[in-house]
Amino acid sequence: MSRKIATIFAAAFALLVGSQCALAEDNLFKGYAYNSPLENYAVTKGYYDCSGDIGGTARCIDNVDFVGQKFSAALVFSAGKLIIVTLVSPSDQDVYTKASAALSKSFTVVSMTDDKTILDLIDLAATAKNKDEYISKFSNFENVGLGAGNLTYTFLEGVKVKSSLRNASSMLAAAPDNTRSAELIVSGKGADALLLVRFTFPKLEAKKSLEAAQEPAESF
Repeated sequence: MSRKIATIFAAAFALLVGSQCALAEDNLFKGYAYNSPLENYAVTKGYYDCSGDIGGTARCIDNVDFVGQKFSAALVFSAGKLIIVTLVSPSDQDVYTKASAALSKSFTVVSMTDDKTILDLIDLAATAKNKDEYISKFSNFENVGLGAGNLTYTFLEGVKVKSSLRNASSMLAAAPDNTRSAELIVSGKGADALLLVRFTFPKLEAKKSLEAAQEPAESF
């Protein structure tokens, strides 16, 4: 499984070199628009309050289509505005492979994390001697994370690979503010394993936080 997925990611990485993919509108996932108001997601439309499970203001809906599978979707809000969409499904080989391949069509995988360390794949692509070394290190890291039931792949949409961008952080910094991030997360092992796909706009959220921090302090 690991070598197959690593090969998909390596091929997608190579296809994106020297090309700039067009970014869509600021939708987190399909028609779920970033910053859309909470009142858009009413019970009458099939949504239900899952704030207690998520740990913040959230609405969930079931039977959302993605890669030919049915997912539950968790929508997370801040100040009444949508900021995160996370798709959740039981994990198996088929859905894992389909989700990985689908993301790789328009996103570039930039890093992997387990519960201990981060593997920067932009740095690895720049420093690996050849494709085989890249795949070997990718697969070894992946196997450890999957074995522990804790592995996250982070993707960025439409980024342009340049030799001057030597790591994932510099790639995000050079990307447009409305660059979408997707995290493909494998959580748990065996029959309890879940596959999550989390969509965010990290630079828009960071910009929002910076603007809030620069507001004049309230007198009290």
